Amino acid sequence: MVELMELANHAGQVVANVPQVDPERPPGTEGFTRLLNWLSWFVIIAGVAGFLASAGYLAFASFTGREVNGFKGLVIAAVVCILATGASAILQVFV
Repeated sequence: MVELMELANHAGQVVANVPQVDPERPPGTEGFTRLLNWLSWFVIIAGVAGFLASAGYLAFASFTGREVNGFKGLVIAAVVCILATGASAILQVFV
C-alpha cells in the first residue's frame, strides 16, 4: 500500500514538472487564417439568410397549407448555423 502511495506521489511530481507550452502560429499561415475567417463569415451570413428566407416561406405557406416545407427549411438553417459554430470552435483550437 505504501508503494502505491509513493508511486502516486512520484507520478504527481512528474506531471507537475511538465513545462507549460505556449503554441504559436507557423509562419506563412496568415493567408490561410484570413481565408478561414472569410469563409466562416460567408457561412454565417448564408445561414442567417437561409433562416430568414425559410421564415418568410413559412409565413407565406401558412396561407396555402404547406407549413411543413417552411419548417424543414428553418430546421435545416438552424442545423447549418450550429454546425458552423461548432466547426469554428474546433478550428480555433488548431489555428
